[in-house]
Amino acid sequence: MSLGIHYNTDGYDLLTYLTDKSVFDLADGYVGIPTGPGLGVTIDEGMVRELDRNPHSWRNPVWRAPDGTLAEW
Repeated sequence: MSLGIHYNTDGYDLLTYLTDKSVFDLADGYVGIPTGPGLGVTIDEGMVRELDRNPHSWRNPVWRAPDGTLAEW
């Protein structure tokens, strides 16, 4: 899952699913080492269940080079 990347067109990113979004606050360009148990994050299970009611249909974008050949992203 990405954070602030251009293809999050639905407005959801990594922070959408966390109860405490501050665990990914940047300081001098770095994210601090998590201090909580496990991975140091707590998932907002209610949000996940709510969003699961209408699942997205995201597809990989297809990019082409100027000559029409497929391009890798």
